[in-house]
Amino acid sequence: MADKKFFSFKGAEVPAEAAGDYEAAQVFDKVRVGKLGVYYRDGFRIRCVPYGFIDRVFIRIQEVRGRMCCGQTTFAYFRLVFVKDGKELGDVISEKEEAMDEALARIGELAPQLAIGVPA
Repeated sequence: MADKKFFSFKGAEVPAEAAGDYEAAQVFDKVRVGKLGVYYRDGFRIRCVPYGFIDRVFIRIQEVRGRMCCGQTTFAYFRLVFVKDGKELGDVISEKEEAMDEALARIGELAPQLAIGVPA
């Protein structure tokens, strides 16, 4: 099997130990939270978000109204958003609120220097 190749955002370096951290990272639905950063699939790539590169992480709830044969309903999607210098760099979408809440809490434990949540 080929080695995994990790990509980060422009200006961020992928840690040399990313492969081992990725394998040991705790999994929350589509997100892996490791000691060095957060990992998730971005198309065919594996995106690495090093903790030292970002300033803030928060969850955005996106509600989508769906029309069905028998009426309407609302679906909720939860996005784990990464922010650097006031700009949103990327996000991970999931339908599992509990998994995203747990991932955010774990990120807060592993990287206490990060601002968690939206500014007051």
